[in-house]
Amino acid sequence: QAGRIATVVVGTDFAVATSGVEQRGAHIVDPHTGRAPTGLLSLTIVGPRLVEADVYATAGFAMGGTAREWAHSLADYRAFAVTADGSTWSTF
Repeated sequence: QAGRIATVVVGTDFAVATSGVEQRGAHIVDPHTGRAPTGLLSLTIVGPRLVEADVYATAGFAMGGTAREWAHSLADYRAFAVTADGSTWSTF
C-alpha cells in the first residue's frame, strides 16, 4: 500500500537505496523495450557503498519481474522488493 512501511533495515555502517514508482511515478525505462518495467513497485538494495547500491536499485528495478535471480548474484549486497501484486521477496 502506498505510503506504508514494507520493511525495516537495522544496523550500522551500510548504505540503502530504493528505486520504484511511489514518489516519482514511472520514470525508469527498461532499455530492452523502451517502456516502464513491469513486475515491481520498488526495489531496495542494502550494501557497503551508496553509489553501487543506488546503481543496483535502479538497474534491478529496470529489469522488473526478472530482477530476483540477478539480485541474488550481487556480492556484499542484499535486496528487498515489493512486487506489482503487493507481495515481497528478499535476498536477506
